[in-house]
Amino acid sequence: MAEIAREASRPLSIAVVGVDPEMRVRVIDRLFLPETGAARGRQALPATPFVQMYPTMAPTDGYPETPNVFDFVIDVGGGRVDAAPGDTVIYSVAEIGGSIDDTLSRIYDDRPELSLPLARNFPVFRTRAAQQVIQQTAMTNAEFSLITGVVAAFPLFGLILPANALSDILILTKNQIMMTLRLAAVYGLEVDYRSRMREVGPILVNAFGWRAVARELVGAVPPAGFVFRAMISYAGTVAVGKAAQVYYECGETVTRSQAQRFYREAYAGSKDRIRALAARMRIGRGGGQRATALPPSEERESSTNDSVQTEDESHLR
Repeated sequence: MAEIAREASRPLSIAVVGVDPEMRVRVIDRLFLPETGAARGRQALPATPFVQMYPTMAPTDGYPETPNVFDFVIDVGGGRVDAAPGDTVIYSVAEIGGSIDDTLSRIYDDRPELSLPLARNFPVFRTRAAQQVIQQTAMTNAEFSLITGVVAAFPLFGLILPANALSDILILTKNQIMMTLRLAAVYGLEVDYRSRMREVGPILVNAFGWRAVARELVGAVPPAGFVFRAMISYAGTVAVGKAAQVYYECGETVTRSQAQRFYREAYAGSKDRIRALAARMRIGRGGGQRATALPPSEERESSTNDSVQTEDESHLR
């Protein structure tokens, strides 16, 4: 959590240059508006970042002579000076195609180390950053599920990798919690454990019913193949992430039907992505595990879990 807070609070220093003052203002305004089509409800802003405007990059127009004062410069036309101090990257709107949005998109792509502070300070980047956080976490959890699937099939691997059900749930849930905290940082909110947990708890437990998915993932229901387990993990993480995104963006808690829709859409769209991941990890298509008879004690536990799962799933209908 502290690492997320440090990354999010990294100070930004940006210059917008150009001979047309209206164009300079347009760029500034665009930075502080959500992406086109994004929700415009709850849009928290931290302390105003350091953004300066100049007609040109010449010292005579007030541009600082000290090198590397700015993380980057946006040139809206006629403001660029090749002899500017330092090696600050300059993004020319005209050279990128004349579109402010295309220019901002290029900046985001070019500076992945700034993705979180950019989104935290400027709402225009938030939806894209949130989608990236969700996707990265979902793929991380899917990869973990593939690995633990291999361990379950080949117990010898358990000597070097955790394979028990509890560790699976703890790691997957930890990743989801860190994802939710990161999303809070994206939307300009404080990354404080106590205040965020009041929001994370309902998102993880009530909005989607992750417990039922976790039981399925670790084998409380008949065993599934590696890819199937990873798809469940991926879709469950996406559903949790989207629920958090809606809450932080609009201040609204998603309904169970919305959460189910998030899950179904993510699951349906994950098959090719997870199979490609499995191929890169050299996990064969024949990696599914055979169902085997359980010892009496485990059979009773499985029966109990199935009953609880049915109860959990009844809340999702």
